[in-house]
Amino acid sequence: MTSDAILNLLFAAADDVGRTFDHRDLAEWPAGSHRVFLKLGILRQSAGGLMASCPSCDDGHVELVSQRPGPDGEPRLYIYCPEQLRLEVSAEMCRGWEVDLDGLATLLNSAMELKGKPKPLIPNRLWRLGRIPWEGNTREVMLATRLGDPDGASVAAPVGVGGRAIVLVPRQVPDDRVWPGRVPAVVALERVAELDDDRFVIDGVALMEAVAEADAVALERGEIPQEQLAAKKVRQQVDKAIKSMLSNEALVQEYRIRGSYRKAADALVAAGYRTNRYAVERAVKTAGGPDAVKQGADSNSVIRTVASQPRDRSKNFSQRR
Repeated sequence: MTSDAILNLLFAAADDVGRTFDHRDLAEWPAGSHRVFLKLGILRQSAGGLMASCPSCDDGHVELVSQRPGPDGEPRLYIYCPEQLRLEVSAEMCRGWEVDLDGLATLLNSAMELKGKPKPLIPNRLWRLGRIPWEGNTREVMLATRLGDPDGASVAAPVGVGGRAIVLVPRQVPDDRVWPGRVPAVVALERVAELDDDRFVIDGVALMEAVAEADAVALERGEIPQEQLAAKKVRQQVDKAIKSMLSNEALVQEYRIRGSYRKAADALVAAGYRTNRYAVERAVKTAGGPDAVKQGADSNSVIRTVASQPRDRSKNFSQRR
């Protein structure tokens, strides 16, 4: 079993109730991984009562530990066993380990270098981790656990209705109906988190891809928030404007064919480009004026007008040149 497999096992435990790991579980982990997870703050000793799994039975039943004097008068630890009735266990066997959810929230805040400090909103269920830069703005990042439980909707409620948050879950992605408004971008940690030696890291590319996928689904549903949709429209308009812009060379070339600022501009606009007669005039003056431009035309045996080449209009101007 690899360390990353153990990490995913801990994520599964974080989305479960009362999940603990005993000495037999730890025996299957890679050497030293127990100490690594303790140091990272993901794992802690269980605060429950003293329990131990039976070392004799194959089913590994877990029993309450009792303390009694041994043959030498020193205290001994025992559990009940259906087959052997009473079985002695060691103190090491009585220790249980569980996921430290507050530690996980702190670790995520650090690994993602989020602005602000993690803040628990619902104990052991929901945390506000901080804010992350996103497309010229910021988005809030949250951690939520057990959203698939019957009370999942009450845990999801503080996330809000805007749909702009990025909600990290250990493993279980809930049904969309758990959210009170627009569905936020929900990302399972087992998809984006990993161990690099003894460091906990978040794969930024995988995170961005997961959020982009969620945003695309929200866009298809018409659930993109208005401010984000407006920004998207602005970007599309800017991209369209850039693609429709012409260089001075193209403007001058059209003037050579048409012989008039106005006619050149009208022909280019009719062909789908963004320009006007003043842009054509400036380009001609930059090229040395009308006389210089016309003299240059005499040296060319063939002049192709930009507006007269429909197949070229689908290309960027850098490709046309």
